[in-house]
Parts: sequence; structure tokens; C-alpha cells
Amino acid sequence: MNNYSIISKLILFLLLNVIIINPFRFSVNAFVCEITIVDGSPNQILTTHCQANGQDLGNGTMDPYTTFSYTTPVVDGQRSVITCDMALGNLHGNFQVFDSEVDGGRCRVRALDWRVDENGLFALIDNAFVQRYRWP
Repeated sequence: MNNYSIISKLILFLLLNVIIINPFRFSVNAFVCEITIVDGSPNQILTTHCQANGQDLGNGTMDPYTTFSYTTPVVDGQRSVITCDMALGNLHGNFQVFDSEVDGGRCRVRALDWRVDENGLFALIDNAFVQRYRWP
């Protein structure tokens, strides 16, 4: 028996051990993030069009005091950003409503809630709406 035969059998044995007895196990930690937007204006219709990392999430149209939700998968270690074009009456803007590096922890616990009115966009943080953006 030559050295190549012994080495080949050893490699085959190790490969079979890895594949059959101890298969590689890995997991990807992922979760679904829900972004809920409420039209907080007393008399204006809010329209939204959102994208996650450039992928279209669709449009939403909300009457006053109604909500619309977007969902997107988020994978740990991969940055995910959701931006929305919004219009409320004659007010228009593009806003970042989710960044996994900033909001990932909050989104794991519950939906990210936003209220939009004539003053801007307010994020629900610690059970209170905090203004994050003004209309441009």
C-alpha cells in the first residue's frame, strides 16, 4: 500500500465523519420587522411608498387616525434600511424609518410605531412619541 492510498483513505474517513456523523451546523439569526405608520393628522390623507434596501414594499394610503403596516425580514450582520416617501396634503418628504444598526433592538421586541402629522414624524420610544423628523 502506498502513501497516497493511506492519505486518500484518511481524507475519505474524515470527510465521512464530518458529513455523516458531525454535519456542519450553522444558523442564520433573522427576524421580521414590522413598521406601523399612523396618520395622526385630524383632516389630511397620508400616502406612503416604502422600500427596504431598494426593494419595493408597496404603497399605503391612510385616512386620518388610521394605520398601515410594512414588514421586512432582517438578518443579523446584514444592514437593513427602510425608507419611505410620504405625502400629507402639500407636505412631502423621504424618511428613513428603520436602520437595523439603530433600530434592530427595538424592532425585535415589538413593531416600530410611527405617527405622522403636520409637524413631522414621531417614533414611539419608551411608550412616548418622540419627534425624529420635520417635513423638509
